[in-house]
Amino acid sequence: TGAISGLYDKYIMTRLDPVFVQAWYNLYQFAIMSVLVAILWWPRRRTTTPFHWSWAIPLISIFLSLADFAYLMALSDSDAMISVVSMIRRGSVVVSFLCGAVLFHERNLRSKAVDLAFILLGMLFLWLGSR
Repeated sequence: TGAISGLYDKYIMTRLDPVFVQAWYNLYQFAIMSVLVAILWWPRRRTTTPFHWSWAIPLISIFLSLADFAYLMALSDSDAMISVVSMIRRGSVVVSFLCGAVLFHERNLRSKAVDLAFILLGMLFLWLGSR
């Protein structure tokens, strides 16, 4: 599904401006999340998980939008190889893994490290194949 998604994204980027696509994506994401919050969280917010403000909330939104924008800009290049762009995008799990280990003291590091090693191995093979 990741490859199909990358191909479809590349197809869209040949016809539309990345800024246009990013703006509509953000609008749709906001609408979908608003509906989910209104239906699932808002009625039971006091008994299940009360809201606590954190600066991580807007920062995560900003960085996710910037990452998606960089992905769309990369795909808009006519010479961009979908397999490389997609693998680099998947390589962002390195940051998640390190943050989970260092900041959140994740307990299941061994099993996640094995998965991460396979992703990095795939990236290495892509790099070797492009030389």
